[in-house]
Amino acid sequence: MHKQLTNEEVIQTFKTFDIDKLSLTLATTSTTNEPLSSYAPFVTLENNYYVCISSNLPHYANMAETKKAHVLIIEDEATAGHIYARKRLYFSALCEREEDEEKIFKLFDARYGEALSFLREMKDFKVIKLIPQEKSLVLGFGAAYKMNIHGVLESKSIGHK
Repeated sequence: MHKQLTNEEVIQTFKTFDIDKLSLTLATTSTTNEPLSSYAPFVTLENNYYVCISSNLPHYANMAETKKAHVLIIEDEATAGHIYARKRLYFSALCEREEDEEKIFKLFDARYGEALSFLREMKDFKVIKLIPQEKSLVLGFGAAYKMNIHGVLESKSIGHK
């Protein structure tokens, strides 16, 4: 059973859920609706997410062509209280190419240290801005929340039938 949270606690959890997660799962589709999933390290800025993807990969083409993706950020299996109720944040996103890549690379440096600094030198890697739409947050069995694109809590669902 999950403790019922106040609206303020839920909103704060939406804002901080991804802080200790170092990658996100990315789902895209081609223009012929062929699904594809992958993962990528990410950074955030002003409520948007940024990933750096090789323009040689199908994921990049999918996001460039459809301008859409779906994102899942999920609790590690090793720390989950129950394998079926892993805490997770997910949302559909609009995708745009980020022109000011250096600004985002500095955020990657701050978050990951030197581990990802090689991306600057790899000319096929491009920064994609993921603009979240409605977000969903699941914190346990029957503890699901929705937030609209303006950061307003839309619904809370506690309990199963």
